[in-house]
Formats: sequence, C-alpha cells, structure tokens
Amino acid sequence: MHTKLAPPTISYEDFKTYRTCYDLEKKKLPEKFEGLQELRYNDVPEVVAQRKKDGEAFLEKTEVQSLVEWKLKFGTYRPSLAKLVASNSVEEVRKTTASAFSLMSNNPDPSKAVSTLSKLKGVGPATASLLLSCYDPDTIPFFSDDLFRWLHWQTDIKGDTKKRKSKGIEDNGNENRKINYTAKEYASIFEKTTTLRERLSKEAGETITAVDIEKAAYNMGKSAEAEKASGRIGLEPEAPVETKDLCPPSPKRRKTRKTPERPPKEPTMPSSICLQKGPRGSPTYDELGYELDYDYISKVSGHPRPMSKSGEESLERKQQDQRRKAKIMGRPDSVTAEESA
Repeated sequence: MHTKLAPPTISYEDFKTYRTCYDLEKKKLPEKFEGLQELRYNDVPEVVAQRKKDGEAFLEKTEVQSLVEWKLKFGTYRPSLAKLVASNSVEEVRKTTASAFSLMSNNPDPSKAVSTLSKLKGVGPATASLLLSCYDPDTIPFFSDDLFRWLHWQTDIKGDTKKRKSKGIEDNGNENRKINYTAKEYASIFEKTTTLRERLSKEAGETITAVDIEKAAYNMGKSAEAEKASGRIGLEPEAPVETKDLCPPSPKRRKTRKTPERPPKEPTMPSSICLQKGPRGSPTYDELGYELDYDYISKVSGHPRPMSKSGEESLERKQQDQRRKAKIMGRPDSVTAEESA
C-alpha cells in the first residue's frame, strides 16, 4: 500500500473510496452476518439514542451479547469471551452501562467510561469501546485491529516506554505488531481518530464520523493483506485504481465438474438381443446357429427385459443341453417352450 494512504496524508477522495467499499462488501454477506451488521451500526445505536432522549441511556444484556457476537464474527475469535459476557446478570449490565454512558455525557474523554465498563466480566478496552461507539458513533471509535494498525502506521504508541514501532500497514511488508488491547493503546486510537476525523471533515465540508474511519480502516487492512499476498506491497499503482478493485476480494467458489451421462450399453448376449427385439422381431440365433424362442426366454426370465450376464449364461447352457437331447432323440432343431415344459 502506498504511503499516500497513511492517516496523516490520505486525501478525502482516497478515504471516501475505501469507505464506500465497505458498503459494497456488505451486500455480499450471508443473511445472518448482514443482520449482525444492521444491529451493530443501526439498531442498537438508535435504541440507545432514544433511551438517552427519554432520560437514561443504557444497554440490555441481550444487546451486549449481540454486539460481542458481531465482534467475534468480524474480529479475532475468542471462544471464552461470549461465555464470560453471558455470566453477567441483567441488572449488572444495565447498571454498569448506564454509569459509563453517564460519564460520557459530562466528559468527551472515554478513558473513565472504558474503565467502568471493564468491570463487567468478559469486557476489556476493545469490547468497552464497541459499547461506547453505540452510544456515540460520531466521535467514539471502536478498537478494531485494522483501525489500530492503520492509525499507527510507523508510529510509536504514546506512553509506551519500550518504543516499539507499530508494524501494521507499511511499505516494507514486515509482520504486524502484536496488539495488547490495553487502555493506553485505545487512548492513542481515540486521539488519532479525533485528529483524522477533524481534518477530513474540514477538507470534505461534511461530517466524518468515527464509524466512517472504522469502516475505511477495515478495507485498508483487507487491501494490505491482498497486496502482501500478491507481492505488490509499497508499489505505486501504474494506473488509476477503480473503487471495486480496492475492495477485499470475494472468496472463490469451487467449480464443480459435470460428468457426462453415458449411453446405456447395448446387449451382447443372444438371449438379451432376442428379448430386446420382441415377439415380432427378426430371428435371433445363438453361437451354435440355433434359433432362439422369444416366448420361452420371456417365460424363463420372468419379464421381457434384458437379463443379467449370469442369468443369460445359465439360460444358454440350459438351451444347449436341451438341443443336444433333442438331437439325440431325433427332434427338430428349434426347441419350443411347450416341448421343454
């Protein structure tokens, strides 16, 4: 990915392109995933906004569980997280979220609210930021892996004494830096998101929300993964890239090969050929030159259809034995069904 897409230098037009890709990819999601997306970005924020107007904003336990399910589907999967969140009582979830949202109404800094929400079992800074984002989607960013790595492109984390470079989306293709999901890391995300949001809003002449930045960062991360796989990391595109080319590639569908239907095999045994011709068909002869009797073969086989190979061989041996007996006794060559009965 080219350095012009780094947060300090990205233009509004480039940002808008990646932001638009999110909506295009949303249409390809399975029905269940699409429902979780609708719940995270529309249903829950609207319900919380209405409760805020009514006097007290809070989240129900079922709403928190649905948001955590969304987080696990679209982020790092942790099997134990859902069980821990489910272990919180209904009253505890409602009381804690109400307290955290109350802190946000008096102070735009989310650090205290994050600490309050982290008292719930299974809720850390990342999940807490998700709950706060539903309370204030315009200014509070969700602590996603893609957002962290994009915002900290070759920069240090403020307050990080180890001074490790964040190797997220960068030109040389180094491995991604491990994310610790700490309060310090989220404080850095909030600060950088606010700076970027204010700059892009001024450039665009319209409000750019924290959710917009979150969605653009998601596609930044997916495009960086695609470039790394293709060996084009850090290369300047030779021609203008269309919006659809920047979207994450859709999973390839496995092609199924159709096996052509084989025509039914033609009968080879004389008895089967005789049955196939029918009672009014042309005469059929066996290997010794004797004419086969259709009525007799039909009676022995039980139905006017081709027999199995073993059945045909058994019938042929029986007919040959009868012909030898007829020849010895001076009877005619053709053995009828009545004579052999």
